Amino acid sequence: MNKEILSLALFFTLLISGCTSQLPSTDVVPTETVEFLEPVQPIESPTTANTSTLPATEEIFPPTPEITPSETEETNRFTYYFDQNEIEQYCLEFPQMHIYKPMDIGNRYLVSVSEQNNVSAVSPEDGILRSLFTPEFQNGPLILNNVDFDNPWYTYMVVDSPSETGDWNLHVVNLEENTNTIIANKGQHNSLSFNTYTSLDSDTLYLSTSIFDGKDILSSQLFAFDLVSNKAELLIDSQDKQAFMSNIAASSGYIVIENDVPKEPTHGLTLFDVSKRTWVELPQNSPASIPDMEFPYIVWKNNERYEQPTSFTIFNLETGISRMVTVSGRDSEDISISDGFAITQASTGVDLSRNSIMLYPIENESVYAIQVYIDEIRTLDAYVDNGNVIWSFTTLADAFEYSSFLCKVPLETVMSEAVEGLED
Repeated sequence: MNKEILSLALFFTLLISGCTSQLPSTDVVPTETVEFLEPVQPIESPTTANTSTLPATEEIFPPTPEITPSETEETNRFTYYFDQNEIEQYCLEFPQMHIYKPMDIGNRYLVSVSEQNNVSAVSPEDGILRSLFTPEFQNGPLILNNVDFDNPWYTYMVVDSPSETGDWNLHVVNLEENTNTIIANKGQHNSLSFNTYTSLDSDTLYLSTSIFDGKDILSSQLFAFDLVSNKAELLIDSQDKQAFMSNIAASSGYIVIENDVPKEPTHGLTLFDVSKRTWVELPQNSPASIPDMEFPYIVWKNNERYEQPTSFTIFNLETGISRMVTVSGRDSEDISISDGFAITQASTGVDLSRNSIMLYPIENESVYAIQVYIDEIRTLDAYVDNGNVIWSFTTLADAFEYSSFLCKVPLETVMSEAVEGLED
């Protein structure tokens, strides 16, 4: 629908109350645009600011131990075989659909649906997709890398063309109050959509934007939007012409930032303490890219941004201790962190497709593979939440007869039923 976002007011009332016996209404909740207060008092960029460290990170970091394949292969590698019986028990199937970014919001999921170009809600009770939000631009797609959820907030971005070079709007949905608000757009920031990055931390949404002249950097900014008070702050205003801020991850008032150098395979990470407005020291291993954070832990891959990870680092901000973990499986995707696990998707066994969810417990040196026992699939968007592993996967064998599956399996089941050994 052009210039309008669909929402379901009664549906959200039922969602919050946990009732599942009635279907949602079709009341429309219009999108509104909120002008946030003028940002004030930005600090200098990471390359020009005085670096200040927290007490926990002032000491010299101990050597980073690497977990070698031989150590993990002997005692600490496990596989949970997810066969047809488990699929029928733990998954919802969506024929002729590509399902992405499943967000468990309590008795419902929010999912992005490629064929419908929308965000839909689905109940595990009936598996029916109900459209909630569609792009206000007639030909505009959803941008999946800016989809995020931290109850009650849900964010997503739309652009006015598949090329992602035109106008864009960043939406924030309050699932408790049934509001859908555009809080940022290209007119305000003059940045292309693929040069914007977001991260939710409780009631604050962080947004990094960068402006270029061709391949030359003009400026790079980091904003904080207080979603409760409708106030915004420009935290960092970088005029550095050598590097720009790209991927960000926020947790408990800290933001880890990837700093990229155009035309060069150079990426560095910096950590910002929002309350103190200071920079915090991180271990300086290189390369380092695609960070994620769940306080007090930060994870990043020890590879260039567009390379598949071969190892990743886990850093404890409170203790200053870091360790390096060798990636198991083949063709691994980038590392994220949730509920005490580093997590990604990779290929294991004889099938060459990316058929497995890889779980690396933060607190011990082991790895668990959830190997989906179907040939030619692609697993996506895995995370751990409230004692469950949640992900989606799509069958790839037939371009015309395909399905997506949304799966949720108890973490305890994975740990207790996994068998020793992992097929790289």
